[in-house]
Amino acid sequence: MGRRAVWVGLVAALAWATAGTAQTRTYVAYAGVYSATTAYNVNDMVSLGDAFYISLAADNLNHAPASSAARWAAVSSGTAGTAGAMGVAGPSGPAGATGAAGPSGPAGATGATGSAGAVGTVGATGAAGVSGATGPVGPAGPIGATGATGPAGAAGVAGEVRETRTLSVTHWKGYNVMAGSSLTLFSATGPGNVERIQIAASYNSGSPSQTPIAANTVLTIAVDGQTYTTTLGMFLLWNGYTISDGVAATSNLFVTKYLGITSGTSSGNAMNSGYRRIYIKYNTSINISITVPPASGSSGPGNIVWWTQVEYYPGVAPVGLYPATRNVFHMVANEWKPIAPSQTVAVLPTVVGAGELESIYFVSSAPGKVEPQWLETNPIITVDGTQFHFGGTEDFFGNQFYGDQWQGRADEYGIARDYQSAMPDNTTYWTGYRYFRESPMVFNNSLGMTWSNVAVDVGPAAQVGTLAVYYTEN
Repeated sequence: MGRRAVWVGLVAALAWATAGTAQTRTYVAYAGVYSATTAYNVNDMVSLGDAFYISLAADNLNHAPASSAARWAAVSSGTAGTAGAMGVAGPSGPAGATGAAGPSGPAGATGATGSAGAVGTVGATGAAGVSGATGPVGPAGPIGATGATGPAGAAGVAGEVRETRTLSVTHWKGYNVMAGSSLTLFSATGPGNVERIQIAASYNSGSPSQTPIAANTVLTIAVDGQTYTTTLGMFLLWNGYTISDGVAATSNLFVTKYLGITSGTSSGNAMNSGYRRIYIKYNTSINISITVPPASGSSGPGNIVWWTQVEYYPGVAPVGLYPATRNVFHMVANEWKPIAPSQTVAVLPTVVGAGELESIYFVSSAPGKVEPQWLETNPIITVDGTQFHFGGTEDFFGNQFYGDQWQGRADEYGIARDYQSAMPDNTTYWTGYRYFRESPMVFNNSLGMTWSNVAVDVGPAAQVGTLAVYYTEN
């Protein structure tokens, strides 16, 4: 008899003897080896090592018997008894069922050959036999004449072309330029291309200036015999940032992939800074310079301290890095100036040939604090003779409702300046930008763009400026 049977019997006997006094019987049930995941009832008995315990509580879960005297009563412990002697063998069982048939025995030896039978009749002709093996290959014949050339196959997918030239830079740091004087920002000969132009300007005329001298500074780009000019106010969209109400343009500063305006203070102590990423290819020469406007009236002496940086790649670009439509640089500027009601602006006079549009900048303003409803005008772009009417000026620049609630500025398009100034300036400004780098506008024969100065209720714009950059193959 095993030790657990002994202890079960012992405990049952003890329970009987103890309960006899009160004329009741208490029984215990052996529940096996103790487990922390089992909920035990009252009088469940478990073993743990050489010890036995009886549960004193119901729903007795995860209480170790050895350390939970309130929930377990130790009964006893002991060692296993000696194994009993082997019992007498029982009688033989009944005969089993007949087994399955065994496998066939080996074939017997071949018997003796019998006597020959009589000759039978001739049988029918049998089927043709299998063809014999092919003989060896004969000698090669003479080479025939060359056939006509087949059509060319489809062009394979072009592999990725990476830049192999070194990005270079030239700069000016804290260079003072007097009114009416010029400063060359970059000059080079031979092939190459400009990649990025960054400019910062700071000045204090000694008395509050009423004109944005930095924005009125003229930028000149002379490339391969062609010369283009515009103000920094149009080229970097600084127009409308430096004004006389004494409020910095902090809320209208931003940076994107292609354009950034990083400072714009009041005109009394003006600071302007920003950058433009622009591709200008040159084959023989390039010169980029700025000219500070001459001093006049209340504008003060007009001297400005400049910080400039031009990044460029010297040498011929790897073949396939730039499309053929981006071969020759062009720029068309309509400076920010008074405009008549219903006047149409040739943002881009009709271009003949093949190429692609790079960007459109737009600057507008009107006296007072007004809704810029002149933005309801639909810009019209004509590509290869087909006109495309956009839903509105603000829609063309990627926004709706003039930007009253939110001025979206993405890499491709956005509102740069949306501001109503206080006295003495008292003007509403609205400027925007649109790039066609990610979604190219390519033309094969011609390209043009117009904008008309009309409004719904409050009147047209008083001043408008535009700047268009495009490229041609030739």
